[in-house]
Amino acid sequence: MTLSRVTRLTSVGCGGQVLLSFATQELVHDDLPEDIKLTDLGKWRLKNLSHPEHIFQLEIPGLPCEFPPLTLNATKDFSMDTIRLLIADDHALFREGLHALFSALPDIDVVGEAADGATAVTQVDASQPDVVLMDINMPGVNGIEATRRVLSNHPQLGIIMVTMLEDDASVFAAMRAGARGYVLKGAHHEEILQAIRAVAAGQAVFGPAIAARMMNFFQGLNSAPQTGSSVAAFPDLTEREREVLTLMAKGVSNKDIAEKLFISMKTASNHITNIFSKLQVADRAQAVLRARDAGLG
Repeated sequence: MTLSRVTRLTSVGCGGQVLLSFATQELVHDDLPEDIKLTDLGKWRLKNLSHPEHIFQLEIPGLPCEFPPLTLNATKDFSMDTIRLLIADDHALFREGLHALFSALPDIDVVGEAADGATAVTQVDASQPDVVLMDINMPGVNGIEATRRVLSNHPQLGIIMVTMLEDDASVFAAMRAGARGYVLKGAHHEEILQAIRAVAAGQAVFGPAIAARMMNFFQGLNSAPQTGSSVAAFPDLTEREREVLTLMAKGVSNKDIAEKLFISMKTASNHITNIFSKLQVADRAQAVLRARDAGLG
């Protein structure tokens, strides 16, 4: 934050009131003692600043925490207060729980739900959300493919992938599809909420654990011997399964794979299911990503 922005922020508070910008509260949030709280005061337009500032108040035990509204040198920015959120997840309890939780917040407006990827795509067109919480593993059209379809028509939309998985294939498949965030279903609701607000503000959120995995992944690519051997890359696959995976990496459909290898559709599907299991991936997109990273296709 520039000196001018700091000066403007401090000028709107009262004596003894500790105010933080959105960026500052993001830095300190996880390190605050349990008895110190942050109160979200919303977005305000500060004098001589072109963009609204999301302001938080630090509440410290033993110090005053009740202050007049921030009216001096600031005006409430009602136009940018509400984040329109769409929740796409095939687990009804998880989806409805998030809906109930976030609907109670003043800056979140849950504008729709979807139980599968195809519905998520149509719901985006109908409800025009700012942010989508998108489960990776959904029936029919999965979250990765749904993300691609949504962003092809709404490139400005912020999509956060929500999943039980934290494997490299899922992370990179989400990134390549255009997702701006990635959170685990086991994450605390505050972490998910922070991701929503950050993505709505134009940021990308993958977290320190994901960032570390990315570094390790690319370091591994640089140091790995380039043998070009699919056997070395996927020793658990049979020769036929490697043939199928190579065709998948080339973008060949299940029907064409069956025709090229002179096998039935059912046999081709069985091979693909075995490949998913042995590679420990959730769907075709992740399998293809693994294959292409290994030099297939």
